[in-house]
Order: sequence, then C-alpha cells, then structure tokens
Amino acid sequence: MADHKDEVLKSLALSISTIYTLLVEVCAALPVPIGLPVDQHIPAERAVPAIQRVAEVAGDQPMGDLQTMQLYTGCVHLLAAIDLYALCAARYVDTRAEGVAANLLNAEAPLKSLSFWLVINEAD
Repeated sequence: MADHKDEVLKSLALSISTIYTLLVEVCAALPVPIGLPVDQHIPAERAVPAIQRVAEVAGDQPMGDLQTMQLYTGCVHLLAAIDLYALCAARYVDTRAEGVAANLLNAEAPLKSLSFWLVINEAD
C-alpha cells in the first residue's frame, strides 16, 4: 500500500506543479501582468499566498467577466488541491487523493481557456 500511496502522491505533486506553471504563464500574459514565484522548487509557503493574491486581484484585470472568473476559478481550485494534498500527505485516503485530482482538473480547464483567450487577444 505504501508504494501505491507514494506513487499517487508523487503524481499529484507533479500535477500541482504543472497547473502552477500554467498559472504562472497565464499571469505573465494578463493585460496587467502578475509575476509569481518561480524556481526549481516553490514551497507551498510561498506559492499559496501568491495564488491567493492573484485570486484577490483577478477582478482588477481589464478583461471580461468570463475571463475574470476563469482566473479566479483556476486559483481557487488550485488552492483547494494544494490544501487537500497536504491533508492527503499527512493521512492518505484514496478519496482525498481523488479530490486533489478533481480540483486540479477544475483548475486546469478555466486556466487553459483563459490562456487561449489571452493568446488570441494579444494580437488586438
């Protein structure tokens, strides 16, 4: 069971990192760019406050309501995934791990849509 738990946690950590990287790219492409901490390894103590700040200022970006909600939703679900991951790492439960994965999917979709919108509207 330990091998299964370790593999799942490793996969989830990689997925969190991937979605965080997507958020970094999205934030850099916003009409008013936002810089997030980037490094080989970003500890949660640095990433979480940065993600929370992006969620707080999402409404200040000069873009439509849909795009604002995509940014906000991506942040909220990424934060939920990070919180659940911490709980799962402390006391592994399959349903918690599945909750992390579900939150990551719910973060990825709006961030990808926003990224696409930003690329299209960059030419304007």
